[in-house]
Amino acid sequence: MAPVTRFAAFKYKPGTTEEQKRKALDGLIALYEENAHLVNQGPTGGRNNNPEGLGKGFDIVFTVEFKSEANRDEFIPDPKHVAYKMSIMDIVEDVIVYDFVKGDYGY
Repeated sequence: MAPVTRFAAFKYKPGTTEEQKRKALDGLIALYEENAHLVNQGPTGGRNNNPEGLGKGFDIVFTVEFKSEANRDEFIPDPKHVAYKMSIMDIVEDVIVYDFVKGDYGY
């Protein structure tokens, strides 16, 4: 079973405070620490510093490598994951979650 890498990006709503952003990040880190048995590494991420202007307004990006597709599929419905997602919906304007297997380009 190949590892599955998750790329996720959040765009916060206008008016979101630094304290709210910090709380969301702390919750994200805690969520993956509590589910460390499912992941090889992560979350790893940060703010965009690319000068090309193609960040689409997203505030923060992170990656996580799940041990397998089965581990990712176990994580998605986990009550703590669902609760985390619900806890940030008031401050998140947009989100991207993209899971992939390295080297699987579909052809």
